[in-house]
Amino acid sequence: MGPTLIYDKSAIHSFSEKEAHWLTNLYNVNMTPVLFMEIMADLNKYPNDLPLSVKQVRTLAKKFSPIDTHQNIHHREIWTHNLIGHHVPMDGRTMVGGGVELTASNGKKGIFIDEQPEEKALRRWKDGDFEEFEHELADRWRDSTRDVDLQQYVQTFKRSKSKQHRRIETLKELIIAVDKVCDGIGGQYRMLQRVLDDLEPNNNQLHAQVIKRWKASGRPPIRRFAPYAVYCHAVNLFFYVGVGEGMLSTRATNLIDLQYLYYLPFCKVFTSGDKFHIQIVHLFLQPDQIFVKSSALKSDLMLIVDMWEDSDKTGGIANFIKQPPRGGKFITEKIWDHCTPSWREWADAPKPKRSPEEDAKTMEHLRPMMEAIEAYEKRKKPDSH
Repeated sequence: MGPTLIYDKSAIHSFSEKEAHWLTNLYNVNMTPVLFMEIMADLNKYPNDLPLSVKQVRTLAKKFSPIDTHQNIHHREIWTHNLIGHHVPMDGRTMVGGGVELTASNGKKGIFIDEQPEEKALRRWKDGDFEEFEHELADRWRDSTRDVDLQQYVQTFKRSKSKQHRRIETLKELIIAVDKVCDGIGGQYRMLQRVLDDLEPNNNQLHAQVIKRWKASGRPPIRRFAPYAVYCHAVNLFFYVGVGEGMLSTRATNLIDLQYLYYLPFCKVFTSGDKFHIQIVHLFLQPDQIFVKSSALKSDLMLIVDMWEDSDKTGGIANFIKQPPRGGKFITEKIWDHCTPSWREWADAPKPKRSPEEDAKTMEHLRPMMEAIEAYEKRKKPDSH
């Protein structure tokens, strides 16, 4: 239900558990790998107080609902597949993995999306159940941010910059310059090499495979050849030139915050309270996408929670809100209008009444595939022990 939404850790921290659950009711939440890792890293946020760290992760995990929350594939896996020839839809849909093709007893085939490891981990975390390796990964994640020295990069950038280099004064000028580079103004082959060196450094086997495919495809523009990979390269190029020119801060955690931008093509709405995101995200949004500060969205969710508390609850949540509350004062209503402008048409369309016979016929149609899913679950169960 609703447009696909991505949030960062600053946003989920700000939402109460009730607000987070209403968010899930009104949006399709895209759970990004970077958010998952940031939450897990909090296992060691307080090295001298492990119970407090565990409590914080449990609190965050409880804000995620399995309904309408989907785990996105890691960005590196996506750009690698894109480079070797797989289509990547960049239209606001979550890129989910774990699909298994099943064949029902009637011969029909379907794709079953199994629960992802991250989703299973979040369920464990809600109960305070953590694996030892998760604590180790949390340590490594935190160490990786401490090891970054962007100030040193700035010095290297200044030394390597030629005297003929035209200084870029604003972030808007920078994004225009980055777009020109990614259009291949220096040659398409050179552009492809830049993308490969940036995203997959020293992966010579992949480089050779991709270049061979590009030549066999008729040497098309790189934006058309691997659009998602080029997009991620543009994000990186923007960041490093912006840091080098002094327009973006050298805070090490900006490298983590930057990763959220890799997932913008897989959402319609992005919400964050991070200053870095507020500064740059709008430069990468498409016309049908929107950025909203998490503080504004939190205020909106508070209003919706209050509406629910004051309402007649006999119909349940599903009957209370199937689309945004209306009246002009709700940000969620404006977000839906911007991202899915046709929603009022289907929301206001008369709902056909279904007879018990029609429901029984539908269940009979679905039963073979449901049985195939049950059989698959039984087959894989011993592997989980």
